[in-house]
Amino acid sequence: MAANIEANLIQNMSQAYNAHFSKNANAGEALVHMMEMCKMDHPKLRNINPNDILISLSRGLNLSTRERLRAFACEVIVYLMRDVVGSKLPEAELIVMTESKIRA
Repeated sequence: MAANIEANLIQNMSQAYNAHFSKNANAGEALVHMMEMCKMDHPKLRNINPNDILISLSRGLNLSTRERLRAFACEVIVYLMRDVVGSKLPEAELIVMTESKIRA
């Protein structure tokens, strides 16, 4: 997959998350909204279940601070890019690409 396609996917996911989070400050809802909005951006995202992803990725995490919520949003996007879409970029690069775009 071309790096520009991956960058566009990350940008779209980040924008969807940021827009929803800024309206109601609920990270869980913003992440579900983000995944629903981005299902049409890539064929491999169409069959995901946002709630199942959030449950499996958040087990045992303390998400009580705004910074931790931001980091979790980045983790979800990196997971989607790496494990669902199948990005060939290194995880560290995906993290860098994502962290700069998540505001909340």
